[in-house]
Amino acid sequence: MKLNMHILVIFVVFFISSCSSSLVYNLHDSRYDDLLENIKLEPNLTAVRELRHVYILTQRYKKNINEEKANHPQFQALVHEDLNTTLLKAYVALEKNYTSLNGHYWAMATSFELGEKEKSKYHQSLLNILLEAIWASGDGRSITTAFFSTSTREIHSFIELHGLDIISHTLIHRDEKSYDQVKIKDLKTGQLFDWYFDISAQKNVTISIQ
Repeated sequence: MKLNMHILVIFVVFFISSCSSSLVYNLHDSRYDDLLENIKLEPNLTAVRELRHVYILTQRYKKNINEEKANHPQFQALVHEDLNTTLLKAYVALEKNYTSLNGHYWAMATSFELGEKEKSKYHQSLLNILLEAIWASGDGRSITTAFFSTSTREIHSFIELHGLDIISHTLIHRDEKSYDQVKIKDLKTGQLFDWYFDISAQKNVTISIQ
């Protein structure tokens, strides 16, 4: 009887913990949707900054990070596809993650080529605000001023959109946080320098699902 009671207690504790975790994620998912609705009506830096931080707490983030690790498609390949196909894939990416730099870049570029100038301007505006939001998180010159990052894909896009080339990555752990030290080359001057990105969000998700 004692053994059965012990098993029952473990089950109840696990059930309560699961319900509590689910409730928290549901609240974050709901906040993500509210912010998204606001941003679609009137893009602004304050809402976009909050969206990036809320995004890493949602269920969709856990799913997207897992998909990114399993399959890392190169958006550069879309250059060789039909414009409508490229635009559709951009919208699919944004449906999964509205903070996607690649998603807004390709929605901007393909909308422009298709003659949909207002849509192109909208996605250009979102892209610029997202870049500004990342810069608002730090200057990337050191661990203490590292850029806040939601994913490795975002890091690559952020660097490439500045016309820079990635040379190498170095993973750093400090004070229970994780950082990506990225060695970068300025293609115009040939100068080499480092940028630091706080990647604790994706590392924490990876740990929690293992």
